[in-house]
Amino acid sequence: MAEEDDLSFVSVLSRSFERFGPYEEIIPRWFHDQFIKTYIFEENGQRVGFFMLGLMWPVWFSRMLDLMAIAVVPEKRGRGIGTSMVEAAKRIARSKGYHFLRAHVGCDNQPALALFRRASFRLKKRIERYYPSGLAAYEFVADLRN
Repeated sequence: MAEEDDLSFVSVLSRSFERFGPYEEIIPRWFHDQFIKTYIFEENGQRVGFFMLGLMWPVWFSRMLDLMAIAVVPEKRGRGIGTSMVEAAKRIARSKGYHFLRAHVGCDNQPALALFRRASFRLKKRIERYYPSGLAAYEFVADLRN
């Protein structure tokens, strides 16, 4: 779990989301939201990534949790860290009783699309103008019951 002093790391790393909208404002709000949890991924004692889990639309009876953000430091990409973080997110969601983990991915984000497909997420739909910048996203869902 992230601590307050991790916010600067998360904020800097989330700059990679800037083409999707004003995430320099959104990420700190999510970081402080009581219904969204931020997890820091470390390798050899160094922070190399983060992910955020929460209810995108707070429906209290929902069995679906959202993987709201995920990022790996640029110099560590392509080494399986994203895959490890997605698997950790799935374990956390399952341990909290969720049946599904959802993620939204920019339609042109080929590395993320490949990551979620490898992690057994299934494409549910394309959502036009999903992001604040107007870009489209694919909605992916992983079934955690098996």
